[in-house]
Amino acid sequence: MSFFDKFTGGGGDKDKDKKKKPITNPFANVGKALTGGGQKNFSGEGNSLGGTKPGKLLHVELAEQGPLGMKIEKRPNSAGGSIVAMVVQGTQAERAGLQRGDIVCLAGTNGEEEIMYDLFIDMAASPQRPLVFDIRRIQTKSSNSSNTNTNNSTNNSGNGNNTASAEAFARKQAVVAAAEKREKARKALEKPVKRKIEPIANSNVDLNVANVPLSEEARRAVEAAKRGESQLSAQLGYNPYETNKSTAGQARNATATTKHGAVDASGGVAPPLPKVAPPKEAAVADDVPDVSPSFQQAFEACVTTNDYTVVASSFGILRKLVTNATTKQDDKFKRVRLANAKIRAAITDVHGALDIMMACGFVLTEQDGESMLIYNAASEGTTDGPVWLPRALQQMQQYETSGAPTSAV
Repeated sequence: MSFFDKFTGGGGDKDKDKKKKPITNPFANVGKALTGGGQKNFSGEGNSLGGTKPGKLLHVELAEQGPLGMKIEKRPNSAGGSIVAMVVQGTQAERAGLQRGDIVCLAGTNGEEEIMYDLFIDMAASPQRPLVFDIRRIQTKSSNSSNTNTNNSTNNSGNGNNTASAEAFARKQAVVAAAEKREKARKALEKPVKRKIEPIANSNVDLNVANVPLSEEARRAVEAAKRGESQLSAQLGYNPYETNKSTAGQARNATATTKHGAVDASGGVAPPLPKVAPPKEAAVADDVPDVSPSFQQAFEACVTTNDYTVVASSFGILRKLVTNATTKQDDKFKRVRLANAKIRAAITDVHGALDIMMACGFVLTEQDGESMLIYNAASEGTTDGPVWLPRALQQMQQYETSGAPTSAV
C-alpha cells in the first residue's frame, strides 16, 4: 500500500491482516504526537485569535482526476501549513465550496492539525483520488460578499495576483469576526428584559381613586395650587410645568433670553445673515507624488462594489479619521474602535474601506480584547503620514462631492 493509498483509504492487500482496521487518516497519529494524545473539544468561532483556533469546520472531498482548481499559499507559521489563496471558477474546488482564506487541516482532527504545504502539493499532483481533508473558515457578516467579489475579480483578471496575501485576509476576517461576536454579546446584554406584571390577587384596595369626591379642604388646596401655577407662568412668559421638546440650540437661546432679555434688532427686524461662499477644495502641491498602488487598489474596490451613497458617507468619515490621526498630538485620535456602531457602518461593513485605512498607515490589532485600528507613524517615517496622503484625501473628497454616477439609457 502506497503513502497516498493510505490517505485516500484505497488500494493495498486487505487479506494480509484482517484483524487490523483500515487506516482512513494516516496523519491521526502525527496529530496525537504533537498534541500529547487525547481528543480536543473544538468550540467553533472564538472571541480572539488566541486560545482555541477559531472558525467553522467543513469537510471536503475532491474525487475528480486532474487539477483541483485552486491555488495554495504556505502559511508563515512554524508548521508551514496550507491556506487557499484562490479558487478557479467552474472547477471541482469551487463546487466543493472552497473559498479564499480557508485553512487546510487533517481530517478528523477538529481543525487543530494543519496539512503541511509541501505535503498537500504532493497529494494534489498525485493521481490518487479522492482527496479527503477538512478546512477551517473564519466567517463574518460580509465574508460571503467579500469572497464572491474577490473570486470574480481574480477570475476576470486571469492572473490571480492580490496585494494582500491569503494569510493576511484570514487574519483580518478573524479580527472582524471577533469584533462582531463581542458586539452581538453586548447588544444581548443591553436588550431590555420584558417584565410581566401579575394582577393583584385578593386585594381589597379600591383602585378607582379618581371617582372618590374630594373634601372641601382638599378642593381649596387644589385650586390654590392651580392659581399659583398660572401666576408663575404669567411672570416667566412660559409654563415651566409643561413638557416642551427643543434642540440644544433652542435651549441655549431660551436660557440667554431668560437671563439677559431678548435681543431687539433695529426696527424689530433681524438683519439678514451674511452669505458665505462654500469652502473650496484643498489644493495639493504639484510635488506631491501619486497615491500608492495599495491605496489605489483599495479605492477602486470600494467605489466599484458599493453604492455611491454608502461610499460617500464612508469617505467623509475616513478623511476625518485620517486627518485627525496625522495632525493632532493626542493619542485618542490615533485609535479607532471597530466595535463602534458608526465606525462599523463606515469601515467594517463597507468593502474596501478597511484596506484604505490600512494603506494610509493604520494597523489592525487587538487591545484589551477589542479590535482596533491604530495609526503607526513609525511605519511611514513621519507623523504627517505618507507623502502621498494629501493627494489620497483629495481623491476621496472629489469622489464624495462628485454626485451619484448616471448611465445613459
